[in-house]
Amino acid sequence: MGLDSRMRSGVCCLVKNAGLLGSVASQVCALVTLCIPQWLTFSPGLLESEKYMLGLWGMCVTQDTGGSVCQASASPGSLASEMLVARILMCVTCITGSCGLVAILLGLTHLGSGGHQGSSLERRMNIAGGALFFLAGLTTLAPVSYVARVTVQKFWGPELPTNVPRWEYGNALFSGWIGGVFLLTGGLLLIMSQLYADRLAETLPSLPSKLDLSSKVPFGKVDFT
Repeated sequence: MGLDSRMRSGVCCLVKNAGLLGSVASQVCALVTLCIPQWLTFSPGLLESEKYMLGLWGMCVTQDTGGSVCQASASPGSLASEMLVARILMCVTCITGSCGLVAILLGLTHLGSGGHQGSSLERRMNIAGGALFFLAGLTTLAPVSYVARVTVQKFWGPELPTNVPRWEYGNALFSGWIGGVFLLTGGLLLIMSQLYADRLAETLPSLPSKLDLSSKVPFGKVDFT
C-alpha cells in the first residue's frame, strides 16, 4: 500500500470516528430533549417570579426562590395533539438511535473477536448504524419543528395583542434541533466513510495468498557470472 493510499485510509478512518462520536453525543442530546420539561415556557405578566414549563411528560412551575413543583400528565389524552406526536416521535428517536449504536458495537465486537478490518459484517453494521442514526435525526427534527410551528400559529399570530403573555420556545427545542442536525450529519459521515473505504479497497492491488513454488529453476542453468 502506497503512502497516498495510507493517507486516504487514515482520513477515512478519522471521518468514521468523527461520525460515530457525533452520533453518540447527539443521541444523548436527543434523550435529554425527551426527558426535560422545558419544551415551552410561559411567564405570566402578574407574577414575574413564576415560570411555567411544559414538557412531553407534564408541567412544572418554578420560582425565583429556587422552588419547583412538577405534575405529570394524567394520561396521553390530556396532552395537546402536537405534544403527543412529539412524545411518540422522540421515543422512536431514542429506540432508533440505540439500535444504530448496537449495530456499530456489533461491528467493533466482530473486529475485537478476530474479524479482519473491512469484513462484510463490519461494512454492513457500519452502514446500518449510519442509516439508523440518520433516521433518528429525522425523527428528532420533525417533532421539535412541528411543536415550534404550532406554537407560533397559536400564540404568536398577528391577530394577538403584543402585550399578552404567551408560550415561548424552551431549551428542549433548541437541544432537539442541535441533536437532530448532528444525528443526520453523523449518520451521513458513517455511511459515506464506509462507502469510500469499500471503493478504496477495490482500487488497491490484491496480494497473492501464498507464493507459487511449483516452478523450479534447475541449479545447473543458473549463471553466476
